[in-house]
Amino acid sequence: MKTEAELWKSIKSKTAANVHWTRIEARVGAGIPDINGAFLWPSNGRQSPIEIWVELKVCKTKRYKPAGLWRPAQIAWQTARSRYSGTVWNLVSHPDLSVTKIYGGSKVAGLQFDDTNQIPPDLVLAYGDPWSVFLDFAGARALEPFPDSMARGPLFG
Repeated sequence: MKTEAELWKSIKSKTAANVHWTRIEARVGAGIPDINGAFLWPSNGRQSPIEIWVELKVCKTKRYKPAGLWRPAQIAWQTARSRYSGTVWNLVSHPDLSVTKIYGGSKVAGLQFDDTNQIPPDLVLAYGDPWSVFLDFAGARALEPFPDSMARGPLFG
């Protein structure tokens, strides 16, 4: 997918039956990801509600290089939100490789300056792979216990 619009169209059209998506307009707030989705996971059995935030990016260099794709406000929002929730994702499409690399929001600050591609993606989808693979991955991650190392203390009091 060569543009963010194509990436968005693919995700929305292929998951609309199972996910309530909202496209976030840039004027809403600096740094807020492009789309928000809510769905029930897993698709069968005892289900839990899952909500995810997704930033869409397209890497247009011949060699995969995500450095420089994010604005400072996007990095700040994802870094702050990732302190409390593991449901922020970055989908970075690379048309020349025909893949979408998926990174958790806690990695975005490092990705911004990763000229050597040392930060591994959390998941890689080839074009044509079903988006349900990403939703299953995101659903499982959302229900994992939050690591003690990420705890920020009591919210109130």
